[in-house]
Amino acid sequence: NKIKVQVHNMKMRTIFKLFAILIFTYSNAQNFQTQKIVVDLLTKLPLENVIISNQKDYSTTNIDGKFIFVSANKAINLNLLGYENIETTFDDLKNSKDTIFMQQKTIQLPEIIVGNSAAYIQKVYDRIKDNLIGNYTIDFFLRNVLKQEKETIVLQDLSGKKNQNISAKDKISIEILNMRKVKLYDKKEGIDFKFQNFEEISNLVAPSPSGCNFTEIEFNDENYKKIEFESKNKNTQGLGIKGYLVINKKDLAIVEFKMSSDIDTDLLPYSKFMLSKVKYRTPEWTKHIKFIKDVASNKYYPVSLKMDVKVEVVTDKKSFYFNNSIDLFTTSAPRDEKIIPNFSTDKDLFKAKFIYSADFWKSQNQLPLTKELDTFLKLVADKKDKTKEYEVTGNF
Repeated sequence: NKIKVQVHNMKMRTIFKLFAILIFTYSNAQNFQTQKIVVDLLTKLPLENVIISNQKDYSTTNIDGKFIFVSANKAINLNLLGYENIETTFDDLKNSKDTIFMQQKTIQLPEIIVGNSAAYIQKVYDRIKDNLIGNYTIDFFLRNVLKQEKETIVLQDLSGKKNQNISAKDKISIEILNMRKVKLYDKKEGIDFKFQNFEEISNLVAPSPSGCNFTEIEFNDENYKKIEFESKNKNTQGLGIKGYLVINKKDLAIVEFKMSSDIDTDLLPYSKFMLSKVKYRTPEWTKHIKFIKDVASNKYYPVSLKMDVKVEVVTDKKSFYFNNSIDLFTTSAPRDEKIIPNFSTDKDLFKAKFIYSADFWKSQNQLPLTKELDTFLKLVADKKDKTKEYEVTGNF
């Protein structure tokens, strides 16, 4: 009996040791999580598109300045051009208030005209191939929102993997892992909206050095140049562009790019639907991209992209606007991984058909709903049974 007890005790000690090892391993592998709101220190206004990151994971703030960040790495960096960077940890934020204040940098430069601007911008363009990662895979989230006038009528959220390979025939490949979408269609309108595809979203047309005027303007960071541009001339349809580039002085890399339409609406023609009196045109659009340097490769890649499009629709009874906003942001560092493409990059975003996973969307933390979108979902719930007036399309 004594021998049996000793053996039993030895087994128990082994089990306890193994259990302790499992607990220790789990505790080291667990993710840390924080949720905060980021605002400007002086204006107290929320800051959108602040990059929240460490060497492993990425997130960004939404229009309300809100972010939720999850990582196994305790470090957290907050970065927004023109503002002082914040380096902190999950432990520090756990003991702080819900609001994080970011302070603008104070260095001011007088407005000047860039000498030989075309030549300088061309040097920047010549460095693009060397500055950007050529082949990589990242995890991403995408939010697609459509409003008719001020009322939200479509919400679509996607999560997945994106492969970018500039030397391949298909430069972009997409593997969608999760999706939720809903559209509230007013039957009496009888007008639908065609959404953009991944190729159109990712396409980047740089301002021509010979076709645009470039002006360096004041920017409160001495390590970067901010250069505005605008078309020298509009075409016969009144189309032109304007925007700015933020350029790293050291390596001539573009770290931020914003381009908007500059349109003379008196010259902009309408397009018409076949066999219909309805006509439409696009008087406004904006594309805003931010780039970040990958630590491993020492090269840049786009970490966030925001695109806004305004479409004017005119019927025989009234006119109104569709406003489409697309936000795509990276949630991981670039890596060498082959993906399994399951959605064509030239297909309308809303035509994606994937099963809704309640468990995923309840547990995901990268794409929180804004107050406005939360109100929209409650509106859909109220109207979903009014089938004579409304049609609800979606997967959840």
